[in-house]
Amino acid sequence: MISELLFIPIGMIVGTLSGFYGIGGGIVLMPILLLSGFSPAVAVPTSLMFTFGTSLSGALTHTRMKNVNWKVSAMIGSVGGILTQASNRIVMHISGSYDWLLNVWLIMILSYFAWSLYNKRNKKEKPPLIKNQYLASAIIGAIIGFLSALLGIGGGFVTVPLLISWLGFNTRKAIGTSLAGIIIISISGVVGYSTQIELNYFLGLSLIIGAFIGSPFGAKMTSRYQTSEMTQRLSVLYLFVISSIAVDLLAILTWPILEWVSLLILLTFLVYMLIDFYRHHSFEKIKNNET
Repeated sequence: MISELLFIPIGMIVGTLSGFYGIGGGIVLMPILLLSGFSPAVAVPTSLMFTFGTSLSGALTHTRMKNVNWKVSAMIGSVGGILTQASNRIVMHISGSYDWLLNVWLIMILSYFAWSLYNKRNKKEKPPLIKNQYLASAIIGAIIGFLSALLGIGGGFVTVPLLISWLGFNTRKAIGTSLAGIIIISISGVVGYSTQIELNYFLGLSLIIGAFIGSPFGAKMTSRYQTSEMTQRLSVLYLFVISSIAVDLLAILTWPILEWVSLLILLTFLVYMLIDFYRHHSFEKIKNNET
């Protein structure tokens, strides 16, 4: 029980990134849990519990900032929640023999999103790629729901760029809407796993406590960045995650010790963003004092 309490500060740090980027945080938390000795069967639903905490806390803050389109979020969450029930059964019945294929797929899709967001950082907002808002939301929900329970992630790293490119959302609105949609998806994923295995609820609660502290701070920090700066930071996140997954792929195929290098890459990014937050926070204080 004491060891689980040590995950509260981890929940705070990852939760801060979640509120800022509109992601559930699972893509960062999962390797931490696995390298901490938890099995995938425990790590995935625990990550989803944490994702529920980060998305709920972040969505509430973004709602007050008027960054959430609840109609789109409800569609994404409803369709995604149904798809999680399919993917969690895949996790429970398929061995990890083909994890490397999943890593390759993630590297490809994240590379595309990183490239598209980096190119978009200084460009004007484009009209929606898909005019039917509900159709686009349903497709996004289906994609995210399947990935969520399969990988133990909320899926925000895919949701945000799709909302930007498919529905023409600005970055802040995409982040808030993404977090709101992930609430339903993460709950559905946890419920699906709870009927099949015994979950570590105390570990999940420790992470959620941290998330409720860190996520609102990350959400509020979005107001201190320009849209182009946030888009650029999002592309940087993807580049770090791509590097981490690539090293993890090498660990699967060659030397398992490289998993620690993969984790170190993610921790380096966490430090980079905390320093970046501090710089923007300090700059805002100086600017306010001058006025």
